[in-house]
Amino acid sequence: MRRLFFLALILVLHMNPLAAFSQKADSALQPLAFLSGRWTSDPIEGQEEEYWSQPTGRSMVGTFRVVKDGDAVFYEFWAIEVEDGKAVFKMKHFDRGLLGWEDKSDMVRLSLSVSGLQDILFSKPDGSLSLRYQRSGDELVSTLRRVKDGRTREDTFRLHRSKE
Repeated sequence: MRRLFFLALILVLHMNPLAAFSQKADSALQPLAFLSGRWTSDPIEGQEEEYWSQPTGRSMVGTFRVVKDGDAVFYEFWAIEVEDGKAVFKMKHFDRGLLGWEDKSDMVRLSLSVSGLQDILFSKPDGSLSLRYQRSGDELVSTLRRVKDGRTREDTFRLHRSKE
């Protein structure tokens, strides 16, 4: 019996070695799969680069950086994790040299509040901060909206799927 088990395992690994160890993405992350890939822009202010992993298990990860005159200006590191069946966007900011903006255990947390076909919105419950991602073909548009003291500020980032 033991020999039969190992023979079956060898057969599975031979046919698709990663299938035996891969994890299917949590259903809460499936609507976010359109983010996956490397996205770039080259605006006057500096080159922007964003990367999103494929959803795997109960998370996906991403990074963002701005490079100006050959030097990194700042970085963002993200994780989208499933908590209580819902996707939660978690972000930390860093200056060049990986000097963190937030305290060690602090982070920006946004909940998935709207999800459509290649259009998602993460936001704080009080509406003070939101991040919308919209994809059309090879273009990914992210809009960061902040409300403070009754004033609203929006920054829009237009990125294109990298061929590299």
